[in-house]
Amino acid sequence: MALAFGLSLTAACDKRESLQSQAGRLEAHWTGADSGKISARATAEWCADRLWLELRAIQGDTGLALVLYPVDSIVSDSYPVVEPTRADSARPSASLGLRLFSQTAVKGYWGDSGAVLLVHSGSEQVSGSVTARARAVPNGEQIRLSGKFERVAILPQVRGCAPESPDTASDTTEDAEPVDGQVD
Repeated sequence: MALAFGLSLTAACDKRESLQSQAGRLEAHWTGADSGKISARATAEWCADRLWLELRAIQGDTGLALVLYPVDSIVSDSYPVVEPTRADSARPSASLGLRLFSQTAVKGYWGDSGAVLLVHSGSEQVSGSVTARARAVPNGEQIRLSGKFERVAILPQVRGCAPESPDTASDTTEDAEPVDGQVD
C-alpha cells in the first residue's frame, strides 16, 4: 500500500519541475561597439494577464532577454523588434535587452530594430531565432545581435506580471501608523 501511495506521489510531480528539467537553450552573438556571445539554458515565462512571453538566458555576468508581445496568444510568426517603451502598444512585437559587464562598466543595450522569428510554438515549448540591432542605453553605441533558441519550456510567470493596482502603488511607509507605539 505504501509503495502504491509513493508511486502515485511520484507520478503527480509538479509539472513546473518536469518542464524546467527539459528547458532548452539560447545562443546568441553580437558585434559592433561590443562583441561577445552567450550560450546558456533559457527560461520562458508566459504572463497571461498582460499577454507577453519573456525568454531569458544568463551566463556569468551576461544576460539576454526577449519579450514577445502577441496580439492574443503565442503563435508562430515574425515579431518586429521595437524599443521596449513601444513594444506593449505595437502588437505583435518584441523587445530585447542585453546586459554586459565590460572591463570598466556594466553596459545595457535595448533592441530598436530587427525581428524575433518564432518558428515553433506549442503549449509547452517555443523555438526560434532573433536578428536585431541594439543601442547602448547611455550613449547610443550600436551592436548587431543574432541568435537562436530551441525547445524552451513555457511556464506560467511566477514573479507576478500584473501591474500594481493604484491603491498599492500609492501606499508609503510615511502614511503608515506606528504599531504598538514603535516608529522605524
